[in-house]
Parts: sequence; structure tokens; C-alpha cells
Amino acid sequence: MNTTFEIITLQDAIAQYRIHENIYESTEVFEDFIEADSRFYLHRGDLVLEKDLLLVLELHGVAGYIIDGNLLVNGNIVNEEGDYGPVFYVKGNVVCRSLLIGGSPTHITGNVSAEEVIMLHYNHGWMKCPGLFTAPVMVVEDYHFIPDHKNISLFYYNDEESDNPEEEDIAEVLNNKLTTTFEELRYDLAAGEYVLSQLERDAQYWQKKVNHNYRDLKRVPPEMRTKELCLLALNKSVSALEDFPPALITEEMVEYAVNKSGMALRYLPETLITRELCYKAAVNGAIINLDIPERFYEAALLQLLIQHSDWQMERIPVDCITEDLLVTYVKHGRGAWLEKYCTAAGISKERILQRVIEADVAYLENIFSWFFSADTFAYSQSLYDNEQYSNEWTAITTKYKRKLERLK
Repeated sequence: MNTTFEIITLQDAIAQYRIHENIYESTEVFEDFIEADSRFYLHRGDLVLEKDLLLVLELHGVAGYIIDGNLLVNGNIVNEEGDYGPVFYVKGNVVCRSLLIGGSPTHITGNVSAEEVIMLHYNHGWMKCPGLFTAPVMVVEDYHFIPDHKNISLFYYNDEESDNPEEEDIAEVLNNKLTTTFEELRYDLAAGEYVLSQLERDAQYWQKKVNHNYRDLKRVPPEMRTKELCLLALNKSVSALEDFPPALITEEMVEYAVNKSGMALRYLPETLITRELCYKAAVNGAIINLDIPERFYEAALLQLLIQHSDWQMERIPVDCITEDLLVTYVKHGRGAWLEKYCTAAGISKERILQRVIEADVAYLENIFSWFFSADTFAYSQSLYDNEQYSNEWTAITTKYKRKLERLK
């Protein structure tokens, strides 16, 4: 921590600054959240910082910041985490480039002035600021606060109030017109960026941005979405395909994406999805009703899919459920909902279990684990309690000796 701060105990913070009365809505809530042995960073007098102020808990046992004076930050004040954050108590005015507050309980006794944006986000936060809020842009999203006094010149949104602009309208005032959500704006503020002033963003900037968050490919100017940059995003998530320029969606690129994850199919134009691609996708994590078009639902493909992810039986249309498919379902998993699927498709559960038992002695593990009964044991015994399968039969009956004893 910057040496301009000293550390004081909670007891001193209460005695000198009544911190228990100035943070949260009551002393009872304060005591619920702040440990009795907590300490605080304290700066006495006005404070000027030449870089971003990151509101994070750097030392164990330090609950937050007390600034006994005005605060000027030549950068952003950032509390990106929505769930929690350090106490932020300023006895004076706050001036900064942008202010981003999430879960940090915040009390500013004076005015708040930002060169670009004031953003309050997520409902775990708490704020008391009776002064004037001045900025070109102010966004209060899912956060319980309405400023008593404000001077917001370009864009004001507060979902605690009515008559708000549409979220995507934020793009009109930002320096990147492809930034259309408050989440994207929050990412930029947390990174300490200018979001209103006109800036030149080069290829290196976008590579760093996409490397940090593949979703930012969407916000790269189309002419700068190179194959290299798109592959960088794709290697983090196949959903990046949504933001590829059409010219880069080649057969080679599609096959590469599907080999990474079968879920790539859901981000492709349906005209590019072939039977061969569906088979590749089935062994690479495709989800049948989300990724594979129904026109390719054929027995061999469904068999392959269930072999690799038996839980997808719940997504198979009833009219596609066959005896063979249910046998595969039991062979390659627990078959936990076998009876349900047999009933829905009008197929005999007993016949499915018999076929699994007949298929190979190795499948007795599945049968004895999940479908053990006098009937399944008797049928298994009739096939495998002999010289040919002596070792396997001894092993399986020894393993499930207690279940066998319960049959007697």
C-alpha cells in the first residue's frame, strides 16, 4: 500500500471517525460485516493520486479506506467486484476520471465529480453520498441508490427510476460505438481506460483486449478482425465464431472449430453444417438439441452421441428412442432413467437389461451396480457361471457379495 496511508484499528476508526455509524444503514449491519479486529487504511488531509485507485483488500484484516479530506485521482477509482469490496469513506469531495463502485460500502460526504463516467453496479453495494454528482455519463445498474443532486450532461440511466434510455443507447456517447452493454463499459472502466475521449486503438491494443476477454472480439472494428485475432478468440471459446467476419468462416476454420468443441455448430450458419461435421461434433461435446440440426438425427449419430455423453438421453426425441439406443445408454453410463425412457418409448426394460447382459461379461458391472435383482442375477448366472468365464464371474460375485447375500 502507498506509504501515504497509515493503518489504524477499528477502535480508533470508531473513536475518531464514527465509522460504525457512517458505513451501512445501521451499526448492527456494520457489526455483521466488519470483524472486531479489523483495521483501516487512513489518510489525513487531502489526497492526490497520479494513477488509478483500485479498491481491493490487499492485507488480511484491513477492512477499507478512510480519507479525511478531499480525494483527487488522475485516473479511475475502481471497485469492479460486485459482491464485496473494502469500505470507502471520504470526508470531502471526490474528483476522478471515472468512478466504478460495486460491492464496496461507500460514503462520500461531499460532491462527486468525474471527467467521464460514474458507474454503480450490482445490488450487494451500499452508498451514502448526499452531495452533487457531476459527470457526462452516470449508470446505476441493479444498485440501490438514487442521487439527490446530479448534473449529468450526456447519458443517465438508473434502474431504480423510470424513464430510462435503452441500454444499447450508451454506444452513442462512447468512443467505441460497438460497446453496447453496461457490462462491456464496466470492463473498460475496470481496465482504467478512457471511454469518452477519442482514442486511436491499434492492433496491439485489440490483441491485448481479446486475449484478456474473447468476447471483446465483438467490439473490434470489422476491418481489424484479422485471422490471427479471430483465432486468438476462438482458442478461448468457440462462441467467438459469432463475431468472425464472414470471409473467415471457411471449411478449414469450421472443421478446426468443431474439433475444438462440438458446440461450435450452434454458432455457424446452418448451410455450413454437414452430416460429417455432426459426427465430429458428437464426439467433441455437441449438445443434440442445441447444436445438431434435426435433419441429421439418425441412428448411428445418436448411438455415437450417447456413447460419449449418456446424459443426453433426456434430450433425444421420444420417436428416436430405440431398443438399440437404450442398450447403448445402459452400457455406457448408469442408465439412471432407463425405466422412464422405456415407458415413454413403449420398450421393455427387461429386454434392454437382458441384451446388455448378453453383450459381454464386462457389462455385468453396470447391471450389478444399478440394476441388480434376482432376475438380472439369474440371467447373468445362466450365461457366465461357467468355465469359460470363471475368472470374471468370481470377480464380479465377490465384489457384490453383500448384494448376493440379500437375495437369499
